[in-house]
Amino acid sequence: MAPERAADEQTKSVTLDELLATSKVVSLHLVAGPGTEGIIGAHQLVLMRPDSILVNTSRSALISMPDLASALTKDNPGQAAIDVFDIEPLPVNDVLRNTPNLLVTPHLGFVAEPIFAAFAKGITETLEAWLDKKPLPHLYRP
Repeated sequence: MAPERAADEQTKSVTLDELLATSKVVSLHLVAGPGTEGIIGAHQLVLMRPDSILVNTSRSALISMPDLASALTKDNPGQAAIDVFDIEPLPVNDVLRNTPNLLVTPHLGFVAEPIFAAFAKGITETLEAWLDKKPLPHLYRP
């Protein structure tokens, strides 16, 4: 966050290194791209507190997974929770499956009753329109 925006929000802007070194919880919410791919690697992980937790539910490209597996054996960070991987589903023999202090879950953060209810409503509306030979209400047009 830019210092000016931080001041407007009555907060403090810090470098990534300072954020990692001082935060107990770091949760990534970034788009993977040229400026964010590999944003968390060996250098960044060693800065993290032994009692911290790193959470990534965004994109796997943000974190070097081999570096994370290695760092967790040294408690920097102390824990991690990841639901995005370079290969999905995570292969049975992947080192991450046996990495200490790592919670591994499938990328299902969007799975919730209200989401499925909205999906079902959209599908039903589209099918009914198609059966009635009416314009499709949820047609994707790039």
